[in-house]
Amino acid sequence: MSDETKDKTGKQGITRRDFLKVIGVTGGVAAASGGCSPEPVEQIIPYVIPPENTIPGVPDYYSSTCRECPAGCGVIVKTREGRAIKMEGNPDNPINSGALCASGQAALQGVYNPDRIKSPLAKNEDGKFRSATWKDAEKTVAEKIGELVSQGKGRRVVYLDGVSPGSYDELLNIWTDSIGARRYSYETFSHEPIKKANEIVFGLNSIPSYEIGKAEYLLSFGADFLETWLSPTYNGKGFGSLREVKKGKTGKVVQVEPRMSMTGANADRMIQINPGTEIDLALAIANVMSRKTRAEDYLLQLVREYTPEKAAEKTSVPVETINEIAEEMISKKSLAIGGGAATTASNATELLVAINILNYLSGNLNETINFADTLATSSSTSYEEITALIKDMQNGEVDALIIRGVNPVFSLPQSAGFAKAMKNVPFTVSFSPFMDETTQMCSLVMPDNHPLESWGDFKARASFHGITQPAVSRVFNTKASGDVIISVSKKMEATAKLFAVTDYYSFMREYWKKLGAKIFPETPFETFWSETLKKGGVPTALSGGKASLSGRMRLFSFSGREADFHGDGDMYLMPFPSAKLYDGRGANKPWLQELPDSLTSVVWDSWAEISPETAKAMEVRTGSFVKIESAFGAVETQVFVNEGMSPDTVAIPIGQGHEEYGRYAQDRGVSPMKIMSPASDVLSGGYAWFSTKVKVTPTGKDSLLVRTQYTTSQEGRGVARTVDIHDLGHKHENGHGDKHHPDLYPDLEYEEYRWGMSVDLSKCTGCGACVTACYAENNIPFVGKEQVARRRDMAWLRIDRFFEKNPNGEVTARFVPVPCQHCGNAPCEPVCPVFATYHNHEGLNGMIYNRCVGTRYCANNCTYKVRKFNWYSYKVPEPLNWQFNPDVTVRTKGVMEKCSFCVQRIRSAHDTAKDEGRGVRDGDVVTACQQTCATNAIDFGNLLDPQSKVSVSSHNERGYKLFEEVNTKPAVTYLKEVVQS
Repeated sequence: MSDETKDKTGKQGITRRDFLKVIGVTGGVAAASGGCSPEPVEQIIPYVIPPENTIPGVPDYYSSTCRECPAGCGVIVKTREGRAIKMEGNPDNPINSGALCASGQAALQGVYNPDRIKSPLAKNEDGKFRSATWKDAEKTVAEKIGELVSQGKGRRVVYLDGVSPGSYDELLNIWTDSIGARRYSYETFSHEPIKKANEIVFGLNSIPSYEIGKAEYLLSFGADFLETWLSPTYNGKGFGSLREVKKGKTGKVVQVEPRMSMTGANADRMIQINPGTEIDLALAIANVMSRKTRAEDYLLQLVREYTPEKAAEKTSVPVETINEIAEEMISKKSLAIGGGAATTASNATELLVAINILNYLSGNLNETINFADTLATSSSTSYEEITALIKDMQNGEVDALIIRGVNPVFSLPQSAGFAKAMKNVPFTVSFSPFMDETTQMCSLVMPDNHPLESWGDFKARASFHGITQPAVSRVFNTKASGDVIISVSKKMEATAKLFAVTDYYSFMREYWKKLGAKIFPETPFETFWSETLKKGGVPTALSGGKASLSGRMRLFSFSGREADFHGDGDMYLMPFPSAKLYDGRGANKPWLQELPDSLTSVVWDSWAEISPETAKAMEVRTGSFVKIESAFGAVETQVFVNEGMSPDTVAIPIGQGHEEYGRYAQDRGVSPMKIMSPASDVLSGGYAWFSTKVKVTPTGKDSLLVRTQYTTSQEGRGVARTVDIHDLGHKHENGHGDKHHPDLYPDLEYEEYRWGMSVDLSKCTGCGACVTACYAENNIPFVGKEQVARRRDMAWLRIDRFFEKNPNGEVTARFVPVPCQHCGNAPCEPVCPVFATYHNHEGLNGMIYNRCVGTRYCANNCTYKVRKFNWYSYKVPEPLNWQFNPDVTVRTKGVMEKCSFCVQRIRSAHDTAKDEGRGVRDGDVVTACQQTCATNAIDFGNLLDPQSKVSVSSHNERGYKLFEEVNTKPAVTYLKEVVQS
């Protein structure tokens, strides 16, 4: 009982006054049950004066732009009663076309994070923060910077932020130019080698749009295009198109890398290469292609000495494979890409030059690469410029540093010395809404609004200018940084009249007036503005962008320089970006922490991947602790034995190891940034992520590495099935056949609807976006590392991963999403003693939560092990509970739960159809997992409608059911993954 239910004597119980209050609202039954409820009594607040434009129970939707990474995907924010409850991809945005990654889904846990900074903070002389007012904070900034400007020291003021092309970018340029300050736009993964290589080969110093969906053959040199490379959701859409099976044909992906990434796991062929020798392979392929395509003489001379035989010796890739790749690059509509952070070494630009030559020789240059549609990261500051800034800070040449949207103390290598240099800056300001490692060192903290609370815009690529609009009111006493800049400017004598407007929203509208007049000169601004807000942005016209070889190529020659590695260790350190945590900015969101890693299924932690051969030589196993030492530091973490690893390489994910950043991120795992070299790529000045050698030593300690899946073998059960491309159209059966058993009872009959799902395993990448979307839609609790270790994770949808070797000895991976199968002959239903689980008239296997007594018989009898039991009533701190979907019951201790096929969405579709006097049409019901999937791997709908997508898919020749021989009659059909021998 809570304190609210104590009477004046201190005894627990419901008071007469409370009884009368409750009975007046909900009736006697509710009052009687409320008196003995273990849950706290909550107040019922009526809409005496209802807010405008809000109807209780009816959702509102706001188009906006996701800012969780530089990709800038379009989102639609669903709100109820002023609370944001779900993020969906915006189908009108060409970047993601309605899909959304796991990070985008988890953005809600940023706006409602209990560890957000709740008001301005100023640091005392003793180094501790105290609360401050916005008036005092802005006055302090104006005085400090105004004094420097009046002394002619404006250049000693530095503004450091991430890329933000749009009106905010213009605001900052106006302000910093007026006071003579320096500005740096830094991104952790800024891909400078791609820009430099394009400048050398094509004379275009930018990052273009790589059109994976328009290619038939994709050759990737370490580019993790399904994880963090450039625009992962856009790439995922392209991958789904490439993998579409049409007339017995499908595209092919070849991934070249020392460590199997999630992208490599999804490739038709993953070629394991000796670390740092990718350039030798690329040049050998170019050598073969140049001879076969009769390339220009200077190109022939450029690659003449890089023969397949020499490359095979250095790379361990057979000559036959090199020739085969060259043939396929010529014969098919091909695309070659590179520049993934994990394989960016000191010769990265030269590798990208070689890759550009491959694209030129293939003859598909301007078909599979759009040089007109440049990406936002093209404008980012190089790592080399950041190191120059660090040197200036060390030398006392910076007096004021303002930081927004970046965390360089964490995301830069510790050896670069940013934290140490920052101590030499007298006045430092952070706009971060979280107390991260950089903010902790600042003199003044002025917390920015979350993007879901803010006005703004973001031009992620040249073809589309996205808008950001507030979907919710400010949760805490924060303030938009644009408003702060304008306010501070007006308080400074030198810039008092710089801005005619008084707030950032007005500045942004003026910016968009100019933009609207340029794009749609005949359209009144208010009409243009209204349509822009509805659509979430506006497409912009592209011009030029056709690439051809530049004259500079005639003067270029490859240096022959091998990748440079720092340190005297015997193993290469490969830090790789996290598909779910990115560079660490997602680590404070529990949904992402509890999302299993795509390959290892590890949660809430980091690890070090080594090969089975290395593990055997070191006498360690998965879970063993090792010490990893470099010339720059040491970390200690657990081993994960990865069969897709090069024997001389150890790989650690980037993103964990925070010392600050809130309760969900702090003190979890290790950061490889603490032991990495500060080296850069020679030609571009970009950071050389792959440039450190380390010594790995077992510590003798061993512990459970917490995962959600501990076996990766199918044990011959045919869970993840495949079919060769050549067998399509022949009804060839691979593995277990379809099994039909005579039934003693007739099948259940459905009148109008039998809801079902199909999953195309050729398209599923195992990214986990569907898992996070399910958490968000269905109020699934996160339970933490300790409970996951006890096998008590609560995810309704899991992705099983299996590893095996093909006839060539190459490691391959398979991913299988497994929700509740909503069986027509469900084994869970007859064993429930209280009929809490039942079969409804539309084929759904339903749950009645308030009837469940927690016997768990249903879980024992479930063939697919998809039922989850609430061992506790999982509570979340305010305001994290504001994200809950009011259309879905929040379950409590002792209740079983599982996938419902998003029954609340089915119900909503029925209501809409009834209002319109029709039946539910195909496409009216879109489940959360289906909606967010970038590759369109999931279809859902009515199996009784022969024209529905799911019905057509379920009759596809590749279709099969999980454990069909058990005769559970699942409603989920899987399409076998198409492999190419």
